[in-house]
Amino acid sequence: MRQRQAELDATGVRVYAVSFETPARLRAYVRRHHVPFPVLADPRRVAYSRYGMLRGPWWRIYSPRVLWRYAQAYARGERVHIQGDTLQRGGDFLIDGAGRLRFAHVGADSFDRPPLDDLIAGVQALR
Repeated sequence: MRQRQAELDATGVRVYAVSFETPARLRAYVRRHHVPFPVLADPRRVAYSRYGMLRGPWWRIYSPRVLWRYAQAYARGERVHIQGDTLQRGGDFLIDGAGRLRFAHVGADSFDRPPLDDLIAGVQALR
């Protein structure tokens, strides 16, 4: 997402990330990784629960497909960041200016994300 931040900015969309980590851990992560958008702390996982992002089963989170993707990222020299509750599923959501949920994707594992092109197209459709 960072590589296409200018494109996202051009749509007028505001990007937020939500994490179950504590505010102190998030501040350190944002500084270290130069995250270009706000990251909100939800250590009690209220948003996670309301959006149906429950913890995933270990056999899906650590499936051969996921482990292979981590190995590929490591081989490309990418920093593989695994810490915290690795069973917590994430998601991607588009919420319009009136607060209506327009798109929802709850990931089955850490690599199950919609293509950024689809998210950008969804944002453009909301305009």
